[in-house]
Amino acid sequence: MKQGFPVGPTVNPCTKGLWLYRQIFYAPTDIHKTQPTIVIDTEGLGAFDEDENHDTKIFLLALLLCSLLVYNSLGSIDEGALTNLSLVVNLSKSLQANKDPSSSSDFNSEIDELAQYFPSFMWVLRDFALQLVDQDGKKITQKEYLENSLREQKGTSESIVRKNKIRRLIQHFFKDRDCSTLVRPIEDERQLQKLADVPKNELREEFTTEIDELRKRIFTKAKIKKLRGKALNGSMLLQLAETYILALNQNEIPKIDNAWANVQNAEFERAFQHSLKECDRQIN
Repeated sequence: MKQGFPVGPTVNPCTKGLWLYRQIFYAPTDIHKTQPTIVIDTEGLGAFDEDENHDTKIFLLALLLCSLLVYNSLGSIDEGALTNLSLVVNLSKSLQANKDPSSSSDFNSEIDELAQYFPSFMWVLRDFALQLVDQDGKKITQKEYLENSLREQKGTSESIVRKNKIRRLIQHFFKDRDCSTLVRPIEDERQLQKLADVPKNELREEFTTEIDELRKRIFTKAKIKKLRGKALNGSMLLQLAETYILALNQNEIPKIDNAWANVQNAEFERAFQHSLKECDRQIN
């Protein structure tokens, strides 16, 4: 049986919604296996048979559940790539941190409140073939390339204002952000269409080296999922997902406070039932 999520050879998407991989991963350095890592694959944005509302739901659920969001796109970071992330601009309209929306005094305070719940961000650029240099020809890191791309542009036109708003919100929401580049995995177009079947030793050596490095960086950045400063266990994460999914399926705005209250209530009930069973056991 093949491992991993499928990679499709056609224009049709392989993933619908969010797929949870059944295997639990641990960092190669975690010999005591103290921090399990769950991998979730999401449907890509902009599917032909879906609308923007569907994209918003997928993106929001991924943001709310993960501690590290790995966003991949093709080629370099340009205005088109940043525009594809413009969904972030509308997140404040699709998410609330508090039960009472009037508890946020203004837009800026609402953005500040939401930003603390956002995951770390890793932008992976596939089939990247450019040299990483600045305007003076000096070599730069992948992270520096991302930061340079997020610098605000000079000007006051409506187009410039819109572009800078996208840049500011990406920087504000994803305070812990990084970038990784991957060269094209193989040159043969026919093999690209069946990439899932190509043995690792037939892939470009540069690509496999970059993949190994990316894997290390992901395990380094993937932290324990927390909410309200508390680490979540499996049952708590499941309750959180159920609350968010119920709200999204009812076309309601997900409320983080409501989700956290549901998690607490479920944990209290679980602890109460456990105490009853233990009391009965000791009495018997």
